Amino acid sequence: MRFSSYAACMAFSVLALSSSIAAQPLPPDAQAVIDRVHVAAQARDFAALEKSMAVEFVWSFGGDSDVQQALESWREHPEVLYELQRITAAACVVQDDGGIECPTEAGDGYRARFEKLAAGWRMVSFLAGD
Repeated sequence: MRFSSYAACMAFSVLALSSSIAAQPLPPDAQAVIDRVHVAAQARDFAALEKSMAVEFVWSFGGDSDVQQALESWREHPEVLYELQRITAAACVVQDDGGIECPTEAGDGYRARFEKLAAGWRMVSFLAGD
């Protein structure tokens, strides 16, 4: 009986700690970039998107890591911008390494990652899958 109470207490403590980490507020300057990406995706404003993206931007698992390639692909397949708009409206989470991922529980669906670079917060990737 004592062991099960201890185990339950430990499990509750881990869950409480996990949810407090997940609930960590985003830095205001990071939230501003996420909001700009959301608005630009909604408006299909590629110039505004580019301003919020890292030059070495990862947008596919095929080794593609160039912002211009990503923007060209999105021009040809603008439906992908709906996904970017959708996930940047969802809750985001600060990860252990300080980067931010939107949405918090992406699974193998679309997710965007934001990192603080020398030029400030930028979206560094947007992809789906594992």
